[in-house]
Amino acid sequence: MALVLAAIGDQAPGYDGPGPFIYLAFAGLVALARWRFAPLLAVVMAIFFLLGGLSPYFVRALTDPGRPLVFAAGWLQMLSFVATVVFAVSAVAFAHRSLTDHDNPTASGPRGGNESMSRPFQE
Repeated sequence: MALVLAAIGDQAPGYDGPGPFIYLAFAGLVALARWRFAPLLAVVMAIFFLLGGLSPYFVRALTDPGRPLVFAAGWLQMLSFVATVVFAVSAVAFAHRSLTDHDNPTASGPRGGNESMSRPFQE
């Protein structure tokens, strides 16, 4: 979702570069790839575009509210990239933790070790 918002932010002021197509391609790749580290590909792409956002033109667009559409679109784009990094890293970390917890169940488990609570109608 964050990459879709970045594409909207890129197109809103009428920029005609390839960025929105790249964002949407990465969003599709992350959504459809069955590799558990696929979200990290979006992180690499987002960091690449965040660093590109440090160009003099883009910094001027982020600091000059005199052109409100360019200003708002620039901030939408940059915040979307930051959200992409945060959410993608969180998704990979959560998936890794879930796999680790599933592979190594402990006696105490989520119910404090009382296995009869997990099957209340079994005799």
